[in-house]
Amino acid sequence: MGKYYIFGHKYPDTDSICSSIAYAELKRQLGFKDAKAYRLGNLNKETKFALDYFNIEEPEILSDVKVKIEDIEIYKPVTLSENDPIKLAWDNLNERVGRLVPVLAEDGSLTGIISLGDITKIFMGAILEDSKPVYEILFKNLLKILEAKLVFGSYNYEKLEGNLYIGSSAIYSHEEITDKDIVITAKIDTARKCALDLKCGCVIIVNNQIPDGLEDSEAGIVVVRKNIYDTIGLINQAISIKSILRKENITAFSTDSYIEDITDIMRTSIHRNFPVLDTDGKFYGVISRRHLMEFHKKQVILIDHNEKTQSVDGLEQASIVEIIDHHRVADIQTEAPLFVRSEPLGSTATIITKMFHQNNLYIKKEIAGILLSAIISDTLMFTSPTCTNEDRVYAEKLAQIAEVSLEKYGRELFTAGTSLEGYSSLEILGIDRKKFTIGRYSASIAQVNTLDFRSILNQKDELLEAMEQYKTEYKNDLVILMITDIVNTGSEILVVGSNKARELMTAAFGLDRNDNSIYLDGVVSRKKQMIPKLTAAATAF
Repeated sequence: MGKYYIFGHKYPDTDSICSSIAYAELKRQLGFKDAKAYRLGNLNKETKFALDYFNIEEPEILSDVKVKIEDIEIYKPVTLSENDPIKLAWDNLNERVGRLVPVLAEDGSLTGIISLGDITKIFMGAILEDSKPVYEILFKNLLKILEAKLVFGSYNYEKLEGNLYIGSSAIYSHEEITDKDIVITAKIDTARKCALDLKCGCVIIVNNQIPDGLEDSEAGIVVVRKNIYDTIGLINQAISIKSILRKENITAFSTDSYIEDITDIMRTSIHRNFPVLDTDGKFYGVISRRHLMEFHKKQVILIDHNEKTQSVDGLEQASIVEIIDHHRVADIQTEAPLFVRSEPLGSTATIITKMFHQNNLYIKKEIAGILLSAIISDTLMFTSPTCTNEDRVYAEKLAQIAEVSLEKYGRELFTAGTSLEGYSSLEILGIDRKKFTIGRYSASIAQVNTLDFRSILNQKDELLEAMEQYKTEYKNDLVILMITDIVNTGSEILVVGSNKARELMTAAFGLDRNDNSIYLDGVVSRKKQMIPKLTAAATAF
């Protein structure tokens, strides 16, 4: 079924957060085990109170839904160390996809890589003859590759330090034989001569011959089953990986690299496969060009919004599979049909509560508590014009499941949430802010609900200054702040914007052209009382 990213809008309110958490629980009960709730911004005091009250963990923040390397299944090839023989790399490259072998240090960091071409150059080269090997060969690797057995003595060096002689050529060599040199032979007499008289470092005897008279030899006496030609042919396979390891000019990506950022690099590179490191710099896997064609977009479910400007960054790169909302239908476009549940109710939480009941699902006490919190918050304790009888009915049912008094808990929630002590003007402006496109104007409308209406109005000048700052920074035509008095059910509306954009407020609500605020009695809903009138005014222009 895949993973589902469930989240509300930017500058989240209680309904946005709590409904996301509850809907993730609903989806999991329906069998979508990887459904998870996220948040797009910081929580306000009211939401934190609700989550703490019902012991619900704060959702993880989601910065964007662009596809990263960590979101797709990439190759997980066998890794080797630089002291391993290249035979191991060759076997893995032939048996597995990926066409490169990562070579790691002990701490898991990438030392370098080996490709099929790197090894082919060695295998296609000349067979080692009477000479000192060009590449490093560890003695233990030589024994392993040859499937050899050390029967007597020992070779005193970790790797081949001297020359490698084939057959009796060591006997007639013009160079002095030392304990660093190795001789490969099929003749027992040659083996005895080289080990006892010339005192070479090691004799490799082919054809599974175990000679007599060499039990006390200081040289290492090694026996292999293969004939001399096969034995010589295998020596290159014992070369240490470090000898041909490619360390320079390696293009590597990180697990948090966006697919869109690496696509051009991969398509224009002469290479087809690239190592991937995790955020700690350790090796993670290998990505190929094939992955660019096969990756799947993230599946997202939008809660309590359906406008692109209110949603997560990179939404256009995701696959929207569901929308659960109680707002107007806006500008979200999708590539394929999707499930949409939109009802004219006071809270998205009411819709989700209905869905629990309609699917005969169990609502846990803590889930009931946060759903209740969302309904109370979004309906202003049932005083908002968006509130319906269904909101009330389901809130009462949720209060019973959550084992709280509806009225008492509602007062506690608002008391905790409406305290703005310690908030700067910019922070107040960001508590619950949404972006809208109204006609040809871009607008930002923020709202704060408060039991201490007058104290916020005392910050009017600072708030207007913060609104001007926000307007300039985000290039909005119109910035509005609704300061809603929960007790008296009305709102002081602060307005900043261009002259033409401000005409919307004049036409819709009678704002004096020379003023920057107006009190609107009975206006408490951004969704049902502000946006419709502003939209109508924009249409009439």
